[in-house]
This record gives sequence, structure tokens and C-alpha cells, in this order.
Amino acid sequence: MAINLAHSGTASNGAVAHRPWPVIVGGALARGRRAPGAFSPSEDYRSLDEVGTTVTFARNETIFNEGDGAKYAYKLVSGAVRLCKLLADGRRQITDFYLDGEMFGFLDLDSYDFSAEAITNVVLVRYARSHVRRFEEEDDTFRRELMSMLHQRLSRTHTLLVMLGRQTVKERIASFLIQMAERLDGEAEDGASIDLPMGRQDIADYLGLTIETVCRALSEFKRAGVISVPTTHQIVVNDIKALRAIIDGDN
Repeated sequence: MAINLAHSGTASNGAVAHRPWPVIVGGALARGRRAPGAFSPSEDYRSLDEVGTTVTFARNETIFNEGDGAKYAYKLVSGAVRLCKLLADGRRQITDFYLDGEMFGFLDLDSYDFSAEAITNVVLVRYARSHVRRFEEEDDTFRRELMSMLHQRLSRTHTLLVMLGRQTVKERIASFLIQMAERLDGEAEDGASIDLPMGRQDIADYLGLTIETVCRALSEFKRAGVISVPTTHQIVVNDIKALRAIIDGDN
């Protein structure tokens, strides 16, 4: 991953203001794949980078809170971000994860519907929503890309609804592993190594489970030889057919 800051200035708040050379994004876009929620690197997208500023957040730091005025949209250059809602009784529901090259905050209206938090140390490009609206109004290609991002976001939301509403514990976790393999590596297959930026508690809060349930299910998959767990944040898929069979209800 490379970030071209050679032609950048410093804004009054200490953020780095982009000038005509764009940020070069690593991750899925650099590998030639289009990650869910990420724009394709069109001329219009690069033009938007000219009015962006680079900002950083530390692990577990809040990027914005639910209900805050939606002043900015963001592109994730490095790290991982969770989108979540805190319930009145203290429980948390994570509704999405954002990875390298993906964008968020573009679809909210006057205020943010959810809170965004840094899972790891993150580098973001921040865009004023006024600039985003101008690009949306004036450029057909940019508007189509926003619609594509909306479609991808809705697709992930629909998948999550099915997981939470109809799937068993094992089916949810198998679905999550395949989803993350596809997003991080482009393909879910035998030997796929999934480097998860999120911990077990985040996975549990995404799937509507307890951390103990997630750990037990992963241990069961490991004992069955379906996956290997070299480290806490790395999972290797040994038998993709077995994972898909679990999703199909063949436990």
C-alpha cells in the first residue's frame, strides 16, 4: 500500500489536505478486485480525492457517533472499522465491517444512523459531504458508483438479516467465515487464509451470539478439521465444501 503525500498541505486541524495527486489504495482495489462497498478507481473517484483530507484514529476510537450530524464521508486506506448500534440496556449490535479500500458514511442523510469505531489503528480519507453532494449532482458516473455502493451495502444487510433471523449458530459462523474469505482474499476455497482484524467479541456482536458460543463453535470446526486456527486472528479454511454443507443445514 502506498499513500502519495508528496503534494499535500496541512489543514488548520492538523489533517493532511490532498491536492491533485490521489491516494493510492491498497487491499482489494490494488489487487484488481472490487471489494463490497468500495468504488472502482474511476477518474471521478480520483477527482474526489483531491478535496479529501487524511485523518487517523487509534484502535477502539470513535470516528462518529449515532445521531451526529453527517458532515463527512470516509474512505478506509488501512485498518478496519465497525459500524454499530448501542442498545439501551448496554448490548451492542454490529451491523457491518469495513476493510481496506471500502467507503462509508456516503449513504447517511442529515445524521449518522450508526456509530463507527476503529477496530485497529486506521488511516482514512475524509470528504466533506458538501463536496460529495456536488459530485453526485454534477457527474453521472459518480452517481452510478454511489448506487452500486448502495446495492452492495443492501446486499450485505440482507445477508445479515437472514443469518440473524433463520440460521443456526454453526450456520451463522460458517457463513461469516466464507463472507470474510471472499472479502479479504477474493475467493473462498480450500487453503484460504482469513486474517481477521476483528476479535471474537466483535464477531459475536455481529452474529447476535455470545463470545463463548463463537469460541465453542470455532473449536468444534477446528476439531472436525474444517478449519485451522494458527493464531487468534488467523483462520485457515481446510474444507470449504464442509463449510458450505453446514450453511445448507447438513450439520
